Amino acid sequence: SLKTLIPHTDGEKLSKAAILQQTAEYIFSLEQEKTRLLQQNTQLKRFIQEFSGSSPKRRRAEDKDEGIGSPDIWEDEKAEDLRREMIELRQQLDKERSVRMMLEEQVRSLEAHMYPEKLKVIAQQVQLQQQQEQVRLLHQEKLEREQQIRTQVSARMLLQAPPKLDPPHRDTLVV
Repeated sequence: SLKTLIPHTDGEKLSKAAILQQTAEYIFSLEQEKTRLLQQNTQLKRFIQEFSGSSPKRRRAEDKDEGIGSPDIWEDEKAEDLRREMIELRQQLDKERSVRMMLEEQVRSLEAHMYPEKLKVIAQQVQLQQQQEQVRLLHQEKLEREQQIRTQVSARMLLQAPPKLDPPHRDTLVV
C-alpha cells in the first residue's frame, strides 16, 4: 500500500526496504513543501493586510476625526485576524503532527516486521555501548580515586619529611 502512495513507482520493482526508504524521503519532501507553503501563505496574508491598509474600512476610520485618543477599529480587526490565524495554524500543526506520528509508527512497525533480526542487533549494540560506557565510567572513577590517594600520600610525606640542612659551605675546610 505504501508503494501506491509513492510518486513515480509505476511498474518499478522495488524491495520492501527501498519502498520504506522512498516513503521516508517522500514524507520528508512533503514536510518541506508544507513548510514552504505555510511560509508563503503567511507572507501573502501579510501582504494582503498591508495592501488593504487603504481599504474602505480604513478610509472611513481615518475620515472620522474623533481625536487622538479614539480607538483604532482597524488595529482590533488585525489583532483578531491574527488570533484566528494562529488558532488555525495550531490546529493544522496538531493534525499534521498526529498524522506524522501515525506514519512514523507504521514505518517502525513495518521495519520491525520486516527486519526483526536487525532490531535485535541494534538492541544488542545499544546494550554493548551502555556497558562500555559503564566500564569507562568505573575506570575513570578508579583513576580519580588513585589520584586522590597519591595526592594524600604525597601530602603526608611532605609533612613527615625531616628538615633539610644547608649544604656545607665551600669556604669551610673539611679535614
